[in-house]
Amino acid sequence: MHQQFKIELCNIFKSFIAHKKSVDVIKGISLAFEKEKTYALVGASGSGKSTLLHLIAGLDQPTTGSVLINGISTADLSLTERASRVGLVFQYPYLINELSVRENIMLAGQLVGMSIKEAHKKAEELLNDVGIAETADWNIGQLSGGQRQRVTLARALINRPDFLIADELTGSVDEQTGKKIIETVFACQKKWKMGLIVSTHNNAIACMMEQVYTLKDGVIKQ
Repeated sequence: MHQQFKIELCNIFKSFIAHKKSVDVIKGISLAFEKEKTYALVGASGSGKSTLLHLIAGLDQPTTGSVLINGISTADLSLTERASRVGLVFQYPYLINELSVRENIMLAGQLVGMSIKEAHKKAEELLNDVGIAETADWNIGQLSGGQRQRVTLARALINRPDFLIADELTGSVDEQTGKKIIETVFACQKKWKMGLIVSTHNNAIACMMEQVYTLKDGVIKQ
């Protein structure tokens, strides 16, 4: 039987040192996320949503417990392996002003060993998928906030990840732009058959997802 690709959180805790004391931000969370399904993570500011997403993506490691991507701990995955499994979109796009839009997208593939030719081909396809083909040769400074977020989305998708993780994807743009970006995300999610995990303060966006989890005081409440 074919095994469904999934991300599993196995009783994870995450602690930080504050004022010389250890503070638990994530407290014993166990969850499973399946490919091709959509999930929302909601909660008040400071509830730990970004921390949890970083743990899921393998950008950080839990203090105790483990995060498994298809049965393999994120601690044991190389950068290239993580990039092919998880794409991450931040609320505030981190783009390189000295590079063009196309070059910013290509770089995410080249950093994990993709050839320039392949990166260029995939970038061209993604520029069309996310609706900014006309900006390919623009400098980053010429872009609107919504266009910047679309570049970040394309960059997260160039390695064809199994999961797309978005941290407050529409938090830095106006409502109308945010709606269009979400529509684009869903179109890409369906085209590439990805799992989608988003953190959001927007109830309308959360309600569009198949499963909603609420993070409060470091634990998940369904």
